Amino acid sequence: MSVQLSYEQFCQRFSTEKECVSALYQLKWPNGFHCPRCQSASYTLISTRRLPLYECRSCLHQTSLISGTVMEGSRTLLQKWFRAIFLIASPSSAINAVKLAEIIEVTYKTAWLILHKLRHAIGHHNANQLLEGIIKINATTYGKPYNPTIFRHPQEHPLLGGASINAQGAITHLKIQQVEERFLAPNSSHVLPAGVAHFQEHYVVPNPVDVVSFTGKRAKLLYQPLIRLCKEAYYWLNDTFHGIGGKHLQAYLHEFCFTVNYALQQQCPFTQLCQLGATTARITYKRLIRKNTASAAKQPLAA
Repeated sequence: MSVQLSYEQFCQRFSTEKECVSALYQLKWPNGFHCPRCQSASYTLISTRRLPLYECRSCLHQTSLISGTVMEGSRTLLQKWFRAIFLIASPSSAINAVKLAEIIEVTYKTAWLILHKLRHAIGHHNANQLLEGIIKINATTYGKPYNPTIFRHPQEHPLLGGASINAQGAITHLKIQQVEERFLAPNSSHVLPAGVAHFQEHYVVPNPVDVVSFTGKRAKLLYQPLIRLCKEAYYWLNDTFHGIGGKHLQAYLHEFCFTVNYALQQQCPFTQLCQLGATTARITYKRLIRKNTASAAKQPLAA
């Protein structure tokens, strides 16, 4: 599947459900069908439904093509899922639920669900991609308070940005994570040392070459290339989605870092995102709308 196609060319390449079924089969079972229950490779194809069923000849277990994927339970055509993946993965694309709903002709809620299910898959992937080598970690904040005071405003969302740096001093991998309330000074956006330690424990390899962290606000001590990428994330959030609340912020940060990291590698993430969609277990709507943090206020569905 070429990642250099225009959207129109991509739609022509996957113009039928049959072509999408074939592509998803290869993504889900690159070495051929294996029963999820007994691992047998022998099956009977049942093609009387919209999507094929595969019945294991050994244990008679039936599995759908989309079971065990982020698409499980979805009644949306595979063509529309593939188009959504292409649009998210396109370097020049800035896609929100309103725009996606219009382009692939689905309801706003369906578009929102597709995007967030894919962001869920991206989040799982990002969790396994740790920073290594020479690492810089800086504290930053998304959101501007309406009435700035010495106390943190509810619209301020403290973050930690981390970057792997190569021998030439260029960033090779980016992570931006929300900071939990327990790792903040009372009524402040200041990140406590325990917050940095938590970040290193979860997002940095066990034995990095070097880690330099700074959580203050003195510009001279911040790693400016990292801060610039964080600011790019903020502009992207505001321009594409008109601002994001704390409830779903991390999902959008995962998406931004995912696309940036592939751009840093001079690659397009389309193939990887297809693979993630085909191999990541689904997440339900109820879980998606559940609060991510205890302090998150109730928010409407973000774009």
